[in-house]
Amino acid sequence: MGRKTIDFGETLDRYIDLAVKQGGYKTEPEYLRYLVRKDEEHNREFLITKAAIQEGLESGVRSNIRTAEEIVKFAKKRTLGKTDVKQHG
Repeated sequence: MGRKTIDFGETLDRYIDLAVKQGGYKTEPEYLRYLVRKDEEHNREFLITKAAIQEGLESGVRSNIRTAEEIVKFAKKRTLGKTDVKQHG
């Protein structure tokens, strides 16, 4: 587990002290870990999606580019369990 040294400045430092006292946290590190976990929960799907998009961009362009309508049509058929759907690529 890594240790971090952070200077929050006077204003944020006072706020952290208040949040610990009024928020029922035992220590400042406990409160800060709570904040980081909440941020992780909030941003997890976004970051995973962003990484997948970046991976797709870096993988290059496919030769058989489909329109948005074709993609939606394929997704609907696949969702309905149709077996006659021919996949591209």
